[in-house]
Amino acid sequence: MTGASRGTGRRLVVEADGGSRGNPGVAGYGALVRDPATGAVLVELAEPLGKQSNNVAEYSGLIAGLRAVLDIDAGASVRVRMDSKLVVEQMSGRWKIKHEDMRRLALEARDLCAKISDGGGSVDFEWIPREKNKDADALSNAAMDGRSVHRVLTGDAREAADVSASEPDVEQAAAPVTARPLRLLLVQTPHDDGPAEGIVGAVRRLVGPGALVVGADDDESARLARSIARAVGTEATTSTDWSGRAPGEAGDVSVVTAYRSLAGTGGTAVVVTSRRGVLSVLADVLGTPVERFWALATAPGSLTAVEVWEDGSASVAFTNRTNHLA
Repeated sequence: MTGASRGTGRRLVVEADGGSRGNPGVAGYGALVRDPATGAVLVELAEPLGKQSNNVAEYSGLIAGLRAVLDIDAGASVRVRMDSKLVVEQMSGRWKIKHEDMRRLALEARDLCAKISDGGGSVDFEWIPREKNKDADALSNAAMDGRSVHRVLTGDAREAADVSASEPDVEQAAAPVTARPLRLLLVQTPHDDGPAEGIVGAVRRLVGPGALVVGADDDESARLARSIARAVGTEATTSTDWSGRAPGEAGDVSVVTAYRSLAGTGGTAVVVTSRRGVLSVLADVLGTPVERFWALATAPGSLTAVEVWEDGSASVAFTNRTNHLA
């Protein structure tokens, strides 16, 4: 795919993988973005997916890698390298997509490719044998072991990684994931517009003017996000990333990726999302096991606050605040 506008001329490589122990079974994905000129790894990602198929895990790795590219340089020329013949052939348009889950994920991946194309970049796909995809495979296995990884590697971190490449624990190469603190206020989408006035008033008291406001792409979330944005003097955006509709019943990988993107930016943000969206963020912060994902009570219209600090550590300020609904 080639963009009509002029790109940046930068080249990036995405290496992605996913796996499932049981197919379907315990699943996870791994992805990284590499500078092909130097071989340096810029971002490493891994995320457990609960019980999923291999194909869902592989597509999830691709999506995470493309999102990371958009964060780095939306106008880059991107080569995606995967050992999944299915994903490469489907994304290249040579194989049909028969299963509904695959169609949805392929559409999401194509939307991300289109955003890169719109920025003047391009995306192409290359199949590689598994032995040449060892780094992404290692990340996906870490995810299947229950580990979440989100590493943005700075120059110093890459030097540390080069020195300790033989060591099994690469956590020491991690750089801080945010340049400034993030204050995130999560608003669980209400069932109707009735509580909107109380929600908007509560949000206005908690955040200052000019906060980033994002809503999931359903009508109720989008309307409430626009009302909140007007109250704090900004413009609202909507995003499918916060819909909470990804396959599975545990944390939504798109929501977690969107949350971590906010953490990388910092500032103050208000997000209107579903119960699953709220719980996906909380599970990521608290390390909630999959079997306890739904254990935390949250009500429609409730507020939940998360804070992320410069070193990447996060805390939950409060959950399920509902006094504004009385």
